Amino acid sequence: MASSISTPDHFIRLRRAVQSVLGLILKVSTFVVIALFGGLLSSWYVINHGASFNTERVGPWVKWTMGARVDADPYSQIRYNRQSQLTFSSAFVSRYEARFDSDNRRLHSACHYAIEGAAPASDWWSINVFDARGRLISNPANRYGYNAGTIIPNTDGSIRVDIAREARPGNWIPTTRAGRLVVVLEYLNTTGDAAVPYDDDASRLLPTIKRIDC
Repeated sequence: MASSISTPDHFIRLRRAVQSVLGLILKVSTFVVIALFGGLLSSWYVINHGASFNTERVGPWVKWTMGARVDADPYSQIRYNRQSQLTFSSAFVSRYEARFDSDNRRLHSACHYAIEGAAPASDWWSINVFDARGRLISNPANRYGYNAGTIIPNTDGSIRVDIAREARPGNWIPTTRAGRLVVVLEYLNTTGDAAVPYDDDASRLLPTIKRIDC
């Protein structure tokens, strides 16, 4: 009885089948890796920097619209739970954070900045400076920020707060050697409208953050 003998065509077909299976496995694995890391990266970005559905951006300021609310989106919940901060609900207090100056340069304690503009139209507001991890910056003056009752306004009612390592005249917040900074502006929302208003010229009503020197 003649036995079947494998021909080169059989090996070629087998090799092609193996290559096809391996190629499919590689494509699926690549897709899974991209989807996994892409999802993790996008989630990390939304948690740390926000997105259009949970933040408002006004100049250098970023507001988390769902901050400390019971109906907050999962990303906002993770962000505030991770920071372990006692934060007012955004339904009552508007909280804006700035990590960059008005020219989009990262805030750093090595530089001197001036926060200038109209005082928030609210019975209560505050400006405070934190390090990149959200901690108050220890300093000999025990000065961490100003509010509506402690700031010295300009003669026209506007405000200026200087942020620098070295002492400055007026409203000065020392930053020592804290490294990267976060400026937080909060004001009481008494109208039920947490959005930032605009004037007729669409100019921003939140203060600017200008770098004076480094």
